[in-house]
Amino acid sequence: MRIAFELAATLFDSWLAVWFVKKFCKFEDKLSWRIGTIFLLVAVTEFSNEYMAQFSVGATLILALITLLYTAVSAYKIDFRQVLATCLFWISLVVVSSLLFVILSIITKDFENLIMGSNALVRYLYVILHKIVLTAVLWLIVMFVSIEGKISKLNSALTFLILTVSVIGLGATMYIVITEASIQFGVQLTVIILAFLGTNVILYVMLSQISRLQKVEYEHKILEEKSAFDSTRYEETNAIWHNVRTIQHDMKHHLSVIQAQLDSGNVEESREYLTKLLPEIESMGRVIRSDNKTIDYIINSKLGALKDTQIVISGLIADFSDIEDRDLACLFGNLLDNAIEAIADLEEKRIEIIFSIENSSRMIIFKNTIGASVLKTNPNLRSTKKDGSSHGYGHKIVEKIVKDNRGMIDYFEEGDMFGVQIILPGISK
Repeated sequence: MRIAFELAATLFDSWLAVWFVKKFCKFEDKLSWRIGTIFLLVAVTEFSNEYMAQFSVGATLILALITLLYTAVSAYKIDFRQVLATCLFWISLVVVSSLLFVILSIITKDFENLIMGSNALVRYLYVILHKIVLTAVLWLIVMFVSIEGKISKLNSALTFLILTVSVIGLGATMYIVITEASIQFGVQLTVIILAFLGTNVILYVMLSQISRLQKVEYEHKILEEKSAFDSTRYEETNAIWHNVRTIQHDMKHHLSVIQAQLDSGNVEESREYLTKLLPEIESMGRVIRSDNKTIDYIINSKLGALKDTQIVISGLIADFSDIEDRDLACLFGNLLDNAIEAIADLEEKRIEIIFSIENSSRMIIFKNTIGASVLKTNPNLRSTKKDGSSHGYGHKIVEKIVKDNRGMIDYFEEGDMFGVQIILPGISK
């Protein structure tokens, strides 16, 4: 019984290590890698318990290296975040074990002999208490570094509250077990321990379901925003097609006038007519021309009709053929919509788009004038529309597309300009 319990405790620690680094680093892995890592961690832990001092420096380093290797294989790289996640877990494991042991040793004399002695219930209580405290610490760390906020503050507070009550309750139960009263109330104490353990298992399952449902809701909102964007794009396409037909109709009249002037031998009048007509043709919605039709369409359709706005586009447009047209349209469309909305009520209206290629990485920078600091007054970049319907999902869509394409995004301000910098890795040849 005791061997099975210790093995289950080791298995839980190994699973917890994989769960924590996966949540902390936010990567998707294969089930086979996860199972293989857990098996290795269990095997090394059991070997160290048999032939080395538990939580020795050597054993802990080996376990940490296995955990780091798992993150490297899953994420196809090693960066500071993965190293930090690995260190945080194993440091938390050792610190929680040490502090819990010291506290219980202060409360109860000769605690070490008690947990190693014949009274197995004390040992079971200590291990269960350790796992609950460790889970609480790691859960709070994950919540603290969570950027997407898929689990609400209420869920985090509820988790911490129940885990705290469980720790206090189990601590009191342990104290009772150590005394002579445990002989009289052995069955009752066992039921209490199982109740605390069951409560924490149920709590984890419930919060996992809540997290999953909130993720589904988040993705549903993203899909709604994309659908709304596609609808807008469709309307813009119809408007552009209507303008093209209007221009085509007008051009027939212009060409008829020029032909009549030339037939009459009025060459100078024809030249003057063309001189007045050319600027009008040049201003017909064309802001940019590149090898990427999607980028051209989005930029020209959104910026071509703007008035009293200084538009600056510079740099070399890289190859974006690895990104789907739908994602590319959503990326540029949302960034331009945000910029146009930001300058709508400003006297000085300026939008800059900068393309560049550095060390094979593709960089895109969008900048627009602002009346006041955005990062200070609206650090979460939530929508400022009166109806509040979008709730800032435009930025979330952009961030998701960048993340899906293994890129990075950063927001900055330079004087009276707000900027978004996107770096995407180069296309593998």
